[in-house]
Amino acid sequence: MKRIFIGLLTVWLILLSPLQSFAALSVPYNTETVSTEGYLIETQTAYIPVGLFGSTNDIVSPEDVYIDQNNDVYVADSGTKKITKFDENGRKLLEVGEGILQMPTGVFVDEEQQIYVADYTNEKVYRFSEEGEMLQEYGRPESPLFGTKTPYKPQKITVDKRGNLYIIGEGSTNGIIQVGQDGTFLGFFGVNRTRPSLMSVVQDALTTDQQRSSMFLKVPPAPTNIAIDEKGLVYTITAGTSFEVIRKLNIAGGNILSPYISEITNLQDIAMGPLGNFFVLAKDGRIYEYDSFGNLLFIFGGKDDGTNRLGLFMDPSGVATDNLGRVFITDRERGTVQVLEPTAFAEMLHGGISLYAQGLYIESEQYWSEVLRMNSSIGLAHNAMGEAYYKQQEYEAALESFELVGNVEGYSDSFWEIRNQWMNENLSTVFAILIGLFAIRASLLFADKKKGILAPARKRWQAFKSKKLLSELLFLGKFLRHPIDSFYYIKRQRRVSVLSATILYIILYAEFLFMKYFTGFIFRGGISLEQINFGMEFILLFLPIILFIVSNYLVSTINDGEGRFSDIYIGTIYSLAPIIVMLVPITLMSNVLTLNEYFLYVFFMQVMMGWSLIILFIMIKEIHAFEFWGTVRNIFTTIFCMLIIVLVCFIIYVLMDQVIDFVTAIIQEVILRV
Repeated sequence: MKRIFIGLLTVWLILLSPLQSFAALSVPYNTETVSTEGYLIETQTAYIPVGLFGSTNDIVSPEDVYIDQNNDVYVADSGTKKITKFDENGRKLLEVGEGILQMPTGVFVDEEQQIYVADYTNEKVYRFSEEGEMLQEYGRPESPLFGTKTPYKPQKITVDKRGNLYIIGEGSTNGIIQVGQDGTFLGFFGVNRTRPSLMSVVQDALTTDQQRSSMFLKVPPAPTNIAIDEKGLVYTITAGTSFEVIRKLNIAGGNILSPYISEITNLQDIAMGPLGNFFVLAKDGRIYEYDSFGNLLFIFGGKDDGTNRLGLFMDPSGVATDNLGRVFITDRERGTVQVLEPTAFAEMLHGGISLYAQGLYIESEQYWSEVLRMNSSIGLAHNAMGEAYYKQQEYEAALESFELVGNVEGYSDSFWEIRNQWMNENLSTVFAILIGLFAIRASLLFADKKKGILAPARKRWQAFKSKKLLSELLFLGKFLRHPIDSFYYIKRQRRVSVLSATILYIILYAEFLFMKYFTGFIFRGGISLEQINFGMEFILLFLPIILFIVSNYLVSTINDGEGRFSDIYIGTIYSLAPIIVMLVPITLMSNVLTLNEYFLYVFFMQVMMGWSLIILFIMIKEIHAFEFWGTVRNIFTTIFCMLIIVLVCFIIYVLMDQVIDFVTAIIQEVILRV
């Protein structure tokens, strides 16, 4: 039935979209979404304000709002000290808690229409019947597990299908207070984590659990609001931090959303939408809509600029949605509840999300196609289209969509299917060609052994290879086989020159750029080709090399090293022989591997880097005639010298910047006075 409704809705939305696009011109805020590159971009209006809800005489200072399955609206009002119930049209139906509540800050209604209220001043949670009769109150838990010094100041409340209460208390750093319907304290649930740091990682690695228990530990922030979805999964927000500000908790209390889902530190409330999506309200009036996977859909709303227009808020305090997808926002300072309804554009995207969340990627394709027709820059739509193409075995199209949004896993799966299909069609031909080439090579070697047919070609190659510059460049291969002897030839017999070393540095830079441009998408690390800057790449590659050469020369000169500056300059690039030889093949290999073979790419990169470091160690030892431990000391001293040079350059830069600002200010002052 749901699919039929969505299908009929599609036709209506397509017809209505021009009208609502025009209506979007009157909203006082911009709507943003996430582009294919992962940046925020402006898009069509997703929600338009349609008016105020209820009577201004019934609402004074709303703290929270909740909408039940019947679309009845419950407003927790600290001004009237009551919970007011409205129908979906804003007519007042019931007042709850008169004479009992002092400062209701949170409200929730379960499936049996029982009303739960968090009262901050009374430091209690109340449970009322559907008619408003008080059934039970939940004061401070008496269990010793709760603690004698643990604060109990209920602010927000939600209840699961088993009747267990999840209470957000002010300063409750132990997590959400979980209480059974009979008032039994069940424990703390979903304690927040602190952002991991290098110090915490080292501390965890070097200390035992007993030692950590006696140390001063950083206290995690307390959650500030809560919501629960139809599956019983709990969502929380935490203000004042930028790590795990929005969490979706499983039954074990673990967060299943990205800890970096948002960096907004002033979040106020969270509410579930009708399609598994959820809305987060910030104190500046901005409203953030996410799908069930934590993908950002829209940002809309804003702070009142003094014009008192709908869609802007002075002191937003609560958010809720009804079954029609309308968004209700309470404004504590104005004493109002504003209603925003989705546009055709938002409804089209929601239709796609509904089917996408159920795994019906093919069925959702028509919605995403229409969304992309309206705005081709929406990353989520391209990702969903990629899933639809993949299910229909249109792997080339899926590959393009996944690459556009940076979906490495989807790209890898699609590429695996394309590669598998190509191998099934061409593998026999490839083997035939390889066998043919091997046979030709064997025949040539046999004929050369009998009649010497390759002797003229071999002679010309030897003559060509004997040219000085080419011989110096080809000397690079000897470092891969006999690095110790090779450095002896560099230092004693001058087998290579500064010119050949400089050419190899240029070749290294060219290969570095080749790697940047032609590394396979899976291994590119999200770097866009448009972000590559030749000058910056030059600095990133050669600045550490130059620092090393200069620092090593300075340190080695003090420590009686025998190497000259030119020896270090030449030896450094020849030490990078494995990189020069292997970088291009590894880059080409990255274009035919999937995530399943990721270990091969990492392995060869580690071999390449490790091999180069070993040769570099041998270079320092042989060039400067150090013993083993002298070489080790030299390397560490070189690294320390590099850090000192960087620090000195940074200090000089800061001082020069201040001097320039000072001189500029004097010149401007003189010009003004003249």
